[in-house]
Amino acid sequence: MLNKASVIVVTILAGLLGLTFQLSALKAVPAGLSEGPATLDQPSSVKAAVRWMVAENQNDDGGYNPFGSGANQSPSTIPFTLDAVLAIAAAGYNPAAIFPGQESAPILFLRNHGSELTTFASANGGQAGKVVMALTAAAVDPRDFGGVDYLDILMDQLQPDGSYNVGDAFKQAIAIIGVASAGEPVPAASAAWLAAKQAADGSWDDGYGTTANPDTTAMVVMALLAAGRMPDDATIVAAVDFLALSQKAGGWSYAADFAPGVNSTAVVVQALSALGEDWYSASGPWVKDGNTPLQALLAFQSDHGSFVSDYGQGPKDDLYGTVQAIPAVAGRPFPLPARLEAAMRALECMDEMQDDTTGGWPSFAGGPVDAAGTSRAIQAIAALDGDPRSEEWTVSSGTDAVEALEALTPQYLASGRGGRVGIVMQGVVAAGPPATVGNFAGEDLPLLMSGYLSPTGEYDSTAFGIFAHAEAMLGLIAAEEPVDPSAIDFLLASHTDGNFGEADANGIALQVLGNLSLPTSSGTIASLLQSQTEDGGWGFGGVSNPSATSEVVQGLVTIDQNPFAPDWSVVSGGRLTNSADLVLAQQSPDGCWPNAYGPGQDPYSTTDAILLLVQQPGWGYSTVNLPFVVAEH
Repeated sequence: MLNKASVIVVTILAGLLGLTFQLSALKAVPAGLSEGPATLDQPSSVKAAVRWMVAENQNDDGGYNPFGSGANQSPSTIPFTLDAVLAIAAAGYNPAAIFPGQESAPILFLRNHGSELTTFASANGGQAGKVVMALTAAAVDPRDFGGVDYLDILMDQLQPDGSYNVGDAFKQAIAIIGVASAGEPVPAASAAWLAAKQAADGSWDDGYGTTANPDTTAMVVMALLAAGRMPDDATIVAAVDFLALSQKAGGWSYAADFAPGVNSTAVVVQALSALGEDWYSASGPWVKDGNTPLQALLAFQSDHGSFVSDYGQGPKDDLYGTVQAIPAVAGRPFPLPARLEAAMRALECMDEMQDDTTGGWPSFAGGPVDAAGTSRAIQAIAALDGDPRSEEWTVSSGTDAVEALEALTPQYLASGRGGRVGIVMQGVVAAGPPATVGNFAGEDLPLLMSGYLSPTGEYDSTAFGIFAHAEAMLGLIAAEEPVDPSAIDFLLASHTDGNFGEADANGIALQVLGNLSLPTSSGTIASLLQSQTEDGGWGFGGVSNPSATSEVVQGLVTIDQNPFAPDWSVVSGGRLTNSADLVLAQQSPDGCWPNAYGPGQDPYSTTDAILLLVQQPGWGYSTVNLPFVVAEH
């Protein structure tokens, strides 16, 4: 039987945004009742929690229920499925990918319940904000999900006083985070409305009568930071002081007279991460009675991955607590990184780099406009479902991007070999009909390619590596043209213990082999793990760059790895950081990626970054148990 406090909290839970973002367990798990994780390794903790959450609790329709006691025990709900999307995305997994053995996925559930999702979002700005922040975290466009513009629904909730048609700080915070997640500016009045709700002790109440509430206070801190306020803002400083005073040895509790719980501890950890605080090391300022907030949070995790809560009947696996703990253990505050939003901003910058005379792009910053740069731009446009023949990509001379590629191709192919032909072919295929590789710029490109094949199986010179040879093969693969067996044999013979050379060469080799459904050497994966830079990317000489990182990411996705998952993430500043995070951090305010070797924005890095950011990987495999076969050559 639930104790009285438990009944109060569960009642509040049922009312929050429909909702499940808040509320902590009432009693700390007594020492010895939960073994907790065997390690403070954040990636392992996140992986175990996600596996338990999805494998044991996801319903067949792809949705979730916070009060379920296992899969298919209770009907899926819209708000808690949105929470699940946020947890899965925070861990680096794809909420649109179907987990092995499952029948659907959370994003598919939301798409299949579009009417209910729209009704939920239309109720108030808090609920609309939750939808938008989940979709952006999943790299899905909130402006067109199932034909509905959820960002517009959210923006329409804005009232003259700055509120988003809400009455409490928690819902306003979610609305603001949703706006910020889509890259939209947050009105100053909206942040001011939120700040005005602050109590004298620096806290906010939950809107349901619980004053001095750490959960709401932490969410408001994340919202104010997302709105552009700085950590030294007086409102935020007062909130941090409150969080420090309300900290207990076991974490944070929903109210002063409750014991610490996983939910409250998790959302406060997220706020501390957003502030850049050291909440994870033994020398940090948030150590309490010898425990860091990370240790306090992980103490709630069971040995099989779930996070547990005690509602008066002893510690039990808590799906709701687990879903809220995952982003915190990953060190990820709200809003979560929005890859698709960043890619769309990059495309706007690509528009500025298009040459107004030829309609094409240079390959590199400061270089001449050529077919290679134009082909790469077309591939980036098409990757975001754009039309390179549209008015958007037509310059004042009347030339569109595809016409530019055709005009630039003869000069580009006048020198070089199959690698250049392959690059052009990739752009032609991305552009789509009526352009065809069999008749483009007066050339039958596959026939031209065959003429470059050497007796040893090279489509291009490999004196400096396999890259040009691989580009030729990717062109043929994109066009669904046969790749000569001798070329495949040459590529497979080009590695040493699976290593094809630099990281980008390993990445493009994986793209070729994966697309041809050929076995891949585990040595290639080992080489990539070894060459991964400390910031989570790949490059040259230990310095990462967007282009090499993109080649590796595309290669890993092609062979069914997930390059954004914990196995491919590094822990930096208490945060699981993957290659997409790295590339996002390198993006300029105008949306492009800068030239690493001089002034100006670099079209090469920008197109590569776009191709990385739009990737939608499957769940992938553990790097401990790779289904790879070593190819003997």
